[in-house]
Amino acid sequence: MVLPENARITARALKDLEKLLKRDPKNFARVWEDLKRLSQGALPQPPKSLKGFHPPLWQVDSGDFRIFHTWDGDILWIRGVPRKPEPAKRIRASH
Repeated sequence: MVLPENARITARALKDLEKLLKRDPKNFARVWEDLKRLSQGALPQPPKSLKGFHPPLWQVDSGDFRIFHTWDGDILWIRGVPRKPEPAKRIRASH
């Protein structure tokens, strides 16, 4: 599976995705499709901006999971993909 060229995955997010693929392939497929749509700006819901993060951290929901991400120009950085309701502060430690 390949993401669009403008998408990058941090080590923490990669760990989340590997764990999800191993434990729940069906939800992994949903999250992966949402990651592709997010990188193309084609998600039906707008991302939510989270307070207290620099650079700005954004969140979108994908079923039972949250996709935490940042933008660096046209580059989408996937920062984490935890199961709800895990908080964004876990992502802060990976910046």
